[in-house]
Amino acid sequence: MSKTVAIIGAGPSGLAAIKNSLEAGLEPTAFEIDPWLGGAWRYTDLHEEKVRRSCVANSTVTNTSKHLSCFSDFPMPKEWPNYLSRQKYLEYFQMYAKEFGLEKRIRFEATVHAVEPTSAETGRWRVSYRDQKNKEQVEEFDFVMVCSGVNWDPHVANIPGLDGFSGEVIHSREYRTWKNFEGKRVLVVGLGNSAADIACELSRHTPQVYLSTRSGSWVTSRLLGGDPLDTFLMRSTNVIPSAVRTQVFRYKLESNLNLVNFGLGVAQPPDKRFPIINDELPHRIITGSIKVKSDIAEVQGNVVHFTDGSKVEDIDVVILAIGFKFSFPFLSDTLLCPTDKYIPLYKYVFPPSFNPGTLAIIGAIRVNGPVPPLCEIQSRWAASVFAGKTKLPDCQTMVEEIERRQQQLEANTIKCCRAFHLVTFIGYLDEISSLIGAKPNLWQLLMTDPVLAFRCIFGPCLPAQYRLFGPGTWQGARDIIMGFEESKLCPLRTRKTSPKVNKVGWMNSRLPWVLGLLVVLILFLLVN
Repeated sequence: MSKTVAIIGAGPSGLAAIKNSLEAGLEPTAFEIDPWLGGAWRYTDLHEEKVRRSCVANSTVTNTSKHLSCFSDFPMPKEWPNYLSRQKYLEYFQMYAKEFGLEKRIRFEATVHAVEPTSAETGRWRVSYRDQKNKEQVEEFDFVMVCSGVNWDPHVANIPGLDGFSGEVIHSREYRTWKNFEGKRVLVVGLGNSAADIACELSRHTPQVYLSTRSGSWVTSRLLGGDPLDTFLMRSTNVIPSAVRTQVFRYKLESNLNLVNFGLGVAQPPDKRFPIINDELPHRIITGSIKVKSDIAEVQGNVVHFTDGSKVEDIDVVILAIGFKFSFPFLSDTLLCPTDKYIPLYKYVFPPSFNPGTLAIIGAIRVNGPVPPLCEIQSRWAASVFAGKTKLPDCQTMVEEIERRQQQLEANTIKCCRAFHLVTFIGYLDEISSLIGAKPNLWQLLMTDPVLAFRCIFGPCLPAQYRLFGPGTWQGARDIIMGFEESKLCPLRTRKTSPKVNKVGWMNSRLPWVLGLLVVLILFLLVN
């Protein structure tokens, strides 16, 4: 009889977990709090009936391209734009669920309020939930994957006087559209992707938007040399020492925008503070519709005082875009042992306490690239462990690695929310895929398919690379990797032009970047 898996959540990571569990020979059952799949990508009006979670804003466009934001064996149609609206991205997840028959494995409007171990002897888990008819139900499972996301419990702002603010205070999770803010003066607190998106949208419809930031941020656009930014996540750059890569990236960012002049100056290098991705922010600042301010010192009525001694008056709305805490309210703290900064998880997936290898946390990471491929590889690994195809090390070894990794991150990253769950896109995918035998074998490719190997090394690290070897190989993976250029250009070819006009091939468009990195590497090796 197949082992059973409870999957909490049917957003992007939950859908991948269902599919990977089925492929591993397990019997998954997903519990979704909403009446639909897709998680935060399913837009809901704030006052819509049965809304139980936060969602993206109505105008949201992905910050990562379709090429790297898809699952490894289900690419997006080449006709689709390189960056997707929230409607298009939701459509992708709906297509994925339909293609692999996942929806029949989901129990909608099932509110899980407790996931508990039955006993140390059995190693099974008890899931308590309310069903569609609001009746209490209890079921037991062999394993659990938590795929509910981390954007549930918003951070509380510790701002003196904010409780006495005479206007409206909301968290960014409540923001849907600009329509309720016309004619109002708005202060957005924070400087992440959500804060920048909200500030830019409101600046087109309100008299004035202020953007308060404690430490500034790096800012980049979605394009680099005309190509999607994340398609420069290449294996060829990974051979270059991280310090050199950081300096090259820093130079590129600083050449595009003088952060100090725009009030966005940041002390940390871009490898310790990931840039926000926003094409519009510099333009809104330079036109004066957004004014960048320092950290808030105090609020008095509708007057906000800042730490640099300045103040702004007649503020109508304060929007707190200061992120979320790691929160899994249906799990006991004794199971996860969370701290203010991180949850001790082996390779950010498995808690070492209580029957290790029976509970997996999917998606509790921050990455310098798209998240869905990482969630997918996590659930592939978890399903392999659950099915007995992959073994975990002993508990002591896992604890030691967790402590070692946290010490390294504490020494090398800024101390902010979720800073200690930072991973790099290629490095983490390679690390986890190697555990299940799915890491691309570049030496073998060089011998058997050198053209494909060249694309894997000097082209973007597409998720399909992790379907070339090992369990779960997919025959279409090579076609996706070789067809990247066509997929990138297809949605742009809406006007016929002479083939001789401004023709730039795949290698030509990346040649300066690749050659520059190779020169830097050679110089580094010579100096050292």
